[in-house]
Amino acid sequence: MTMKIYLINPKTPENFWAMRGALDIVGKHKTLMQNTALLTLIALTPGDLDVEYIYCDENIAPINWDIECDLVGITGYTLQFERMGFISARFREHGRPVAVGGIYATINPDNAKKICDHLFIGEAEYTWPQFLRDWVQGSAKTVYEQETFVDIKDSPAPDLSYIKAENYHYFSLQTSRGCPNNCDFCDVVRITGRKYRSKTIDQIMLEVKNAHAFGAETIFFSDDNFVVNRKFTIELLQEMIKWNRTLDMPVSFSTQATVMIGADEEIVKLLADARFRVIFLGLETINKDCLEEVNKGQMVQYDPFQVIPRISRYGIIPFIGMIVGFDHDTPAVFKEIEDFLDKTASPFASISVLNAPNHTPLYERMKNDGRLVEDFRGFWHLTTNIIPKQLTPHELYFGQKQLFKKLYEPEHFERRVIGWLKNVKYFPDIYSTRKKNLFRMVMIIKIFCHFTLRVPAPVRRMFWNILKETWRIDPRLISRAVSLLVQYWHYYDFSHKESDEKMGLDGKDGAQVPDESILMGKHA
Repeated sequence: MTMKIYLINPKTPENFWAMRGALDIVGKHKTLMQNTALLTLIALTPGDLDVEYIYCDENIAPINWDIECDLVGITGYTLQFERMGFISARFREHGRPVAVGGIYATINPDNAKKICDHLFIGEAEYTWPQFLRDWVQGSAKTVYEQETFVDIKDSPAPDLSYIKAENYHYFSLQTSRGCPNNCDFCDVVRITGRKYRSKTIDQIMLEVKNAHAFGAETIFFSDDNFVVNRKFTIELLQEMIKWNRTLDMPVSFSTQATVMIGADEEIVKLLADARFRVIFLGLETINKDCLEEVNKGQMVQYDPFQVIPRISRYGIIPFIGMIVGFDHDTPAVFKEIEDFLDKTASPFASISVLNAPNHTPLYERMKNDGRLVEDFRGFWHLTTNIIPKQLTPHELYFGQKQLFKKLYEPEHFERRVIGWLKNVKYFPDIYSTRKKNLFRMVMIIKIFCHFTLRVPAPVRRMFWNILKETWRIDPRLISRAVSLLVQYWHYYDFSHKESDEKMGLDGKDGAQVPDESILMGKHA
């Protein structure tokens, strides 16, 4: 008898990372990237079991509530937990058992356990096949916990046959897990450990080639830190370059790393040659005291005023991740960040408010100091469960919001983008002229129509100013400038749509003091 499992990736709420505005311009893709975890579960299914999967990405298509299935499997991040609970409750009301796993379930197992029949904690490479065998035999347990970190080489390539490439802007793949750093505010080490574990280069290249065969034009490596093992990274990049050069339409890549990547010019050049377009850099702060206070002092040796322009010189866009609300932050921090982004000509930055996730050293320290908001009811990264030290909640929340909006005002973004374009000095000459296709021409027309007809006048002027200045600087940068502008529209649009209510703040113009009972709950 065939056992049917309905796998669901819950709809992701609108957020800074969703790129909804950019996707709407191009009109080809429905969401940013696929859920690799669920597709990997499918690939992990033992061949001798008669299991059939139905896959639903709620960002692409609605859930079929009446579907005939024997089990519903749901994954999700913290941002998706409310939706996870709703989906689970509805299926369980109709007698469908539910299995839940993923990042949120691993970090908050006590909460996740309440919404499911089978809970998966930690990595699933070993527990999912074991569960399937138990389940088919009618002896499945309530909780499956991976107590040690798996050998990631045992993780198969995700089964991409359940998705359509045209629905996704990026294809997400993973080369490694584990981060050797132990930052006080980060819960990554709890999920993936501090020991660096990588797949083999052959495994990674197989997944890259599979993604390309399914239609991927851009691949995002979701590793928390792409460059940990220098020798391995060099070998991987060389293999990627060798393969990419054989394509009529080479694939582009993006990833995440620490600022130390910019101190290694050989790595940066290889990244450029491999066609890495954007790298998210978890800089967090330019204040050395702030780095020291959260056990990130190892990054003090890398001067961001030097390493970030070096990355830009190779035509790679540095996306800067900044955090405000450290104990050493004062009201001056917002202007300091603005000036830093201007001086380094960094086009894009995220500005988050420092939080203390459960079970992190920062959480325990704040709890011991009586500065933890136990019943925190705000929005993660926009508000905080920490009582600030040198900033009032009003200064912190409104300062973050005002800085975010200012960074993406047309005149400020234009200044940084032109600075970045002027800084680009390296153009890889190892690829032949890229083959054009009809869709690319249609996309260009859509972009120009959008910025000519559908945006406010200041944004329209900025669009044409940047294109004219790009042509003057170097016509080879035109396509890069257009890409920057498409991404920009999402951040501009998001910053203007973001409501005070969403942040738990009063006042339409941010002039009133926030309701501290809403922002902070009751602290311990």
